[in-house]
Amino acid sequence: MKLETTRFGTLEVEEKQVIQFPDGLYGFEKETRFTFLPFNPNVESPMEWMQSALSPHLAFVITDPYLYVPDYKLKLLEEDRKKVGLGQGDTFITRSIVTIPENYTEMTTNLVAPLVINLNNGVAKQFVLTSMEYDTRHYLLPEEMRTTTATPH
Repeated sequence: MKLETTRFGTLEVEEKQVIQFPDGLYGFEKETRFTFLPFNPNVESPMEWMQSALSPHLAFVITDPYLYVPDYKLKLLEEDRKKVGLGQGDTFITRSIVTIPENYTEMTTNLVAPLVINLNNGVAKQFVLTSMEYDTRHYLLPEEMRTTTATPH
């Protein structure tokens, strides 16, 4: 299928590369289909783009929260597992949405509302954790890197 985007131009995407969010995302309930793209195809990066298949202008930067918080705890109840069609032994990945401000060293990720993607069926859901353990704005860079001013090369 052809996907028109404002950021990446026209993309050719296979239907199996489209992730279905039946409930949409919080604040974007009508956005139910996304595809994942490399953050920069020429550079290895812990970030990815999650491009809407519906709205050409809508793309989120996402990352694996376990890269920044190795002991991140996501407990899916049986009811939650059913919402994304997870059976015993099914594989899923977790992603969190990243916010990159003008001063990129202060970028954060939302650990309270992770995305759970079932890799077997391409169905995903954004969950809201009720634990007060995490923040909606978890800094990705250590404080010493955020406090030093980034200098252009």
